[in-house]
Amino acid sequence: MKKIAFFVIASIGVLSCSKKNSEKVNLALHLDKGFEQTLVYTLSTEENKNGGMNESTEVRYKVDSVDKDGNYYLTGEIVRMSFNQKMFGESISYDSRDENAVDESGLAAEIKPVLNNPFTFKINKHGEIIEKQKFQKEVSGGLDAEPYNIIPLQFPRENIEVGFKWKENVANPLLKSAKAQTEYTYNGTNENRIEILLNSTITGIPMTKDSKIAGKFVFDSKTGILISGERTMPIQLGGGTATFKIIPVN
Repeated sequence: MKKIAFFVIASIGVLSCSKKNSEKVNLALHLDKGFEQTLVYTLSTEENKNGGMNESTEVRYKVDSVDKDGNYYLTGEIVRMSFNQKMFGESISYDSRDENAVDESGLAAEIKPVLNNPFTFKINKHGEIIEKQKFQKEVSGGLDAEPYNIIPLQFPRENIEVGFKWKENVANPLLKSAKAQTEYTYNGTNENRIEILLNSTITGIPMTKDSKIAGKFVFDSKTGILISGERTMPIQLGGGTATFKIIPVN
C-alpha cells in the first residue's frame, strides 16, 4: 500500500513538473512611460603574451512614450566610456569622466562626438528596431548607436516553451565580410527570471578561424528588462578568453 501511495505521489510530481515545463509564454517588454535604465557594457580579456584589455561603455535609456500598438519611443545617451589596454608592451588608459585624463592614442578624440549626445529610436514590444538609432547631433567617421538597445536581442513573436530555439543573423557594419549567427534557447522561467542561452558563430574575419561565443541573458519576467548578460569567446591570437557583460546599474 505504501509503495502504491509513493508511486502515485511520484507520478503527480512528474506530471506537475512536465506541465510546468510545457507551459507556453510570450516574451515581451512591459514598460511605462518615463521608465529609465542604465546599462554598462564591458569587455575584458585575460592577459596573454600579447597583453590584455578592459573596456566599458555606460548607456542611459529612457522610455519617452508608448503608442497604442505597444511600440516604445526611447532616448539613449552614452554617458561614459573608459578603456585600459596593455598591448605589445604599451599601455593606454582613458576615462571620459576624468577631466585630467590624457590619451596619447587619439582614441578619446574619436569617441568624443558620441558622448553625451542623445540618440532616439523606436522598438516594438519584442525589442525589434522599427526606427534606427539616430544621434541628435550628427556624427561622422562611421560611429553610430546601432549596437545599443534597451534589450540585447529580439524576443520571438510567438508563444514559446522550454527548449524553443530561434536564430538571428547580424552583419558587422565596419567589416562587411564578418557575420554573426546566433542561436537562442529559452531555458525557462524561475522566480520571475527568464533565462535565455545563446551560442554564436562569427565568420568572415580575415586570417582567423570561425569564432564561437557562448553565453546567457537573464530578464525580468514581469517587465522584460535585462537583469544580467554575459558572453565568452576564446581569443585566437595569444590565447585566453574574452568576456562580454551587460550590467544594469539601477
